[in-house]
Amino acid sequence: MKPLAKKLILFIAACTCLVSFFVLWTLIFPSNILSTNIENLIRKELICIDPLPFATTVDAIYILAGSQSSLKLKFKTAATFYQDGISKKILVLHRAGITEYSPDLQRNLTNDEWSILQLKRFGVPKQNIEPISIREGFFGTLSEAKGISKLITERRYRSLILISSPEHTDRVKISFENLLQHNNIKVYVQSSDERVSLIQLLIELIKLKIYEYFLV
Repeated sequence: MKPLAKKLILFIAACTCLVSFFVLWTLIFPSNILSTNIENLIRKELICIDPLPFATTVDAIYILAGSQSSLKLKFKTAATFYQDGISKKILVLHRAGITEYSPDLQRNLTNDEWSILQLKRFGVPKQNIEPISIREGFFGTLSEAKGISKLITERRYRSLILISSPEHTDRVKISFENLLQHNNIKVYVQSSDERVSLIQLLIELIKLKIYEYFLV
């Protein structure tokens, strides 16, 4: 076994023990000051949002992947930037497969159709939305960063807003900055209003450390 792989396995094993401990903790003590303080400390570590300079405009907005409930909040945030005139181009990740049934179409929507419909409900016209296909990998955020970085470089974009959940923003930032460090492309990381549990925060913290120590 390669040294890096061995270190990664040991790191994940240690993190699994830590998460298991906190799962038991939250089951025994579902609400206490210590848990709240831990949540706040982890959020400070995970959240990294770039301030947008006054009157900033960008070439496009990219919405990172997530569950449907998470995506709806990201779409709402992206639509706000669209309505404010910051960008008129919104990129979403192409996802194969179908989702909920549409009475109007009398069939299930594709995932791309669902995304476009949600954004239209927030006031973004279909012609300003573009589903983007990328090569998938085991590490989803890193795969997105590689695919979108390649795309915007080829299109000669000079600026981009990335929309993610708050606790995902630092991992998004280090992934894109690592890939775009030699390009003159300005990237602004922004977040939705999503909130997650302590356990989800711990899992996200583990993912962040894996990215920092092993991937980027």
